[in-house]
Amino acid sequence: MIRILSAAAAVLVFSTHAQAFSLKYIGETSIVTGAKFENTTIGGLSGITYKDGVLNAISDDKGRWGEPRIYQFEFKVNDKSIVLIPKSVKEVKGLPKEGRRRAFVDLEGLALLPEGDFLVSSEGNGDLKPRSMPRVFRAGADGKWKSDISIPEKYLPESTGQQSKGVQNNGALEGLTTTGDGKFMFTCLEAPLTQDIDMETEASGVVVRILKFEDRGAQRGYFTPAAEFAYKVDAYHDNQIGREIFRGVSEILALTDSKIIVLERGARIHGKGWKSTVALYLADVTKATNTLSMIKLADHKYTLAEKTKLLDFETDLVKVRGKKDVQNFEALAFGPKLPDGRRTLLVMSDNNFSKNEVTELLVFAIEGE
Repeated sequence: MIRILSAAAAVLVFSTHAQAFSLKYIGETSIVTGAKFENTTIGGLSGITYKDGVLNAISDDKGRWGEPRIYQFEFKVNDKSIVLIPKSVKEVKGLPKEGRRRAFVDLEGLALLPEGDFLVSSEGNGDLKPRSMPRVFRAGADGKWKSDISIPEKYLPESTGQQSKGVQNNGALEGLTTTGDGKFMFTCLEAPLTQDIDMETEASGVVVRILKFEDRGAQRGYFTPAAEFAYKVDAYHDNQIGREIFRGVSEILALTDSKIIVLERGARIHGKGWKSTVALYLADVTKATNTLSMIKLADHKYTLAEKTKLLDFETDLVKVRGKKDVQNFEALAFGPKLPDGRRTLLVMSDNNFSKNEVTELLVFAIEGE
């Protein structure tokens, strides 16, 4: 059994006056790379949910360390400690074949519907022949596939040959979230659609798409595309650590059907390697143009989603975390309420099954909602 404890941290508040929203760092815990549970290696945790003392975490393992899977952890947090204990693991299985080929999945996003089913996003694989398509699907609490959710055609690359449209390989559906009542689902691309790529303006901030679905079926879980919004990622920012060479969206979390917490994750060159860059933002799509009908953004005029920076992991957490390396954070979820009634925000990193990276779970108290 793995039992992980962490002392709570001192007061540190990050706020945005325009949105009356702030985050207070509470503490953190971690899982050492290589930790085993029920004959699996815990790692690659790229999407999380929380409900009733259970933290679900999906692994983006593509077969090297095991089958696609969802872990369940016992999770508790208070003002003095954080407890994270693995309790079960379930394989994600039953997906229909892709022609004669077993379905390929690169699982990145995880959401929990009120009735207990999961929504899962997969990036697909543009290197396969034919290409494996990005997808969002519904799975039961046991991890078994139930149905796929239709994605607009413009998100799907050509199955073979030169690609002129659709998601970029390894830059697809990283973000996935639902509103608390399960009526709306959002997905977000990590990088622009192929038809939206503009190399000349990349360093000044790429534009990705946030796709909004609505549950319009007689039975719960029948999601159809309802709107889409353009979101601009921050420009590359160099500092004493190194030169930033990439920045995209690795996760989103819906506050309401129009306000979304966005996790931007990037990389900067450092020596002979690289370091992660991570920041949280609050996006508001209320005044943004609905771009759902736009195949190529450059052919139209549109208004971006408004965004407000909440905190930068490289600079704003130094007082409470010291000069620790920023890990590859890819997952967001609302956690349990604290004894004083405040809701918590959970931010988890994907260790890529690398001995040089760590699975970390940071806990923040949410104030001013």
